[in-house]
Amino acid sequence: MGFNSLMRKQARSFNVRICTMESDMEFSCEVKWKGKDLFDLVCRTLGLRETWFFGLQYDIKDTVAWLKMEKKVLDQEVPKEEPITLHFLAKFYPENAEEELVQDITQHLFFLQVKKKILEEEIHCPPEASVLLASYAVHAKYGDYDPNVHKPGFLAEEELLPKRVINLYQMTAGNVGGEDHSVLCRAQGQDEG
Repeated sequence: MGFNSLMRKQARSFNVRICTMESDMEFSCEVKWKGKDLFDLVCRTLGLRETWFFGLQYDIKDTVAWLKMEKKVLDQEVPKEEPITLHFLAKFYPENAEEELVQDITQHLFFLQVKKKILEEEIHCPPEASVLLASYAVHAKYGDYDPNVHKPGFLAEEELLPKRVINLYQMTAGNVGGEDHSVLCRAQGQDEG
């Protein structure tokens, strides 16, 4: 096979890596594909029917952009190195998630994305709500609490609270136990007062 025919053959497709909140997928796409062709393939692969909330996002020049559905993928400012990396993310958030998110996969993808945004502090979440949401995340993953199964330390590898909690913990280095206790008591007194 000559070089020119090899180049023509290679130019008919390109590779794409789609990163979801849970896993990465790779696809070989035809050069003529529009954003919608790729998006539909990803949604079919995920088994997702509630597609209108989602999009394919990419990073370009220190900013993020969304893949346009009616334009050819390669005619957009997507990174040109293969595989082209795109992120499958929620683009729109429902006003009432309980009513509007019907499919389990849709709810799961939203849950993972919101959890990540809270942990990375892209979404502000008060400490009390962070703890409550962390308990929901643990329940969703492990089911009902069973002291015979869920031994102390079973959550040690889980990332459950925003980084600021760890940062605050690091800042308490050198505190005497009594100082920490008095701060806790003052906080408790304010809550009750």
